[in-house]
Amino acid sequence: QKMHYRAVVTNGACAAAISSVATINVDAASVGGSVSGSNTVCSGTNTSGLKLSGHTGVITKWQWSSSSSFNVATDVAETTDSITVSNLTASLYYRAVVANGVCAAANSGSALITVNAASVAGTISGMSTLCTGTNRDTLTLSGHTGTIQWQSSADNASFTNISGATNAVYNPVNLIATTYYRAVVTSGVCAADTSASVTETVSPATVGGTLSGGQTVCTGTNTS
Repeated sequence: QKMHYRAVVTNGACAAAISSVATINVDAASVGGSVSGSNTVCSGTNTSGLKLSGHTGVITKWQWSSSSSFNVATDVAETTDSITVSNLTASLYYRAVVANGVCAAANSGSALITVNAASVAGTISGMSTLCTGTNRDTLTLSGHTGTIQWQSSADNASFTNISGATNAVYNPVNLIATTYYRAVVTSGVCAADTSASVTETVSPATVGGTLSGGQTVCTGTNTS
């Protein structure tokens, strides 16, 4: 917006004189706008697109920070309204800095790219040999990253989920046949990772059997 000003000057009976025109340019206040594209990705190889809208002024730069307060911010030399961020290994906030004319710069709202750690299945310990029937064992998963789902199999090839078995410790009970166990671990949006399987070996119950051939013999020389 522009405003033009001039002065009209009179001196006694003389004709009025008009001053030259001065122009005041009024810039609209800078408006930071908002950033869309918040996303959750898996650590490592990832890509997210961010877009600024609703702003007034030109984008002078983008910034990222590990804190939503941007108390420590790192500048990104981008001046377009859309940027792509790639291969993040930690969660970061992004915003744009917008300035219009001579007005003070304004910061946009921020968008958050949440980064999940990669899934790590870990290792199972505690397997043993059990006697068929009434038995109990303790399997422990360690060194994992993510949520757990235990699985079992009769042939170590086709596995099915065990309902409710989502803790690091799982207790097989009353097995009557050798069974294989493994854990599938998923961290956020990352692809699941599967542990190596372990074997709970089940031995058949000991059977005493039946002796036959009992008889009565004379002491001394005899055979049965």
